[in-house]
Amino acid sequence: MAKLVFALKYVPEEEAATIRQILIDNDIDFYETSAGRWQISLAAIWVRNNADFESARALIVQDQIARQQYFKEQKLPFGPAMAAYLKENPVEFAVTLVAIVFVAGLSVFPFFITI
Repeated sequence: MAKLVFALKYVPEEEAATIRQILIDNDIDFYETSAGRWQISLAAIWVRNNADFESARALIVQDQIARQQYFKEQKLPFGPAMAAYLKENPVEFAVTLVAIVFVAGLSVFPFFITI
């Protein structure tokens, strides 16, 4: 049975490509799922064989530690900044903001109705 080895939500494409290459280089059989059109599914990398899970996780953790060390040495913030994410995904931000305002409006609307 397949096991989740790496979630891809908010992961930069460069980092995801590195993880894919690590798994390919180590002959670990994996597949990838996307979040889908509405971003409600789980975008992730899965290993097909349970026996490969531990070695895949160890390789990914090793890469994450090296990546974190690189960011510390360069004195860069680890992970994407919120402003950079908003620049990359303005439509998702706008839709989320509209949804929040809509739900908040529906929540308080009954208190303003006078019968």
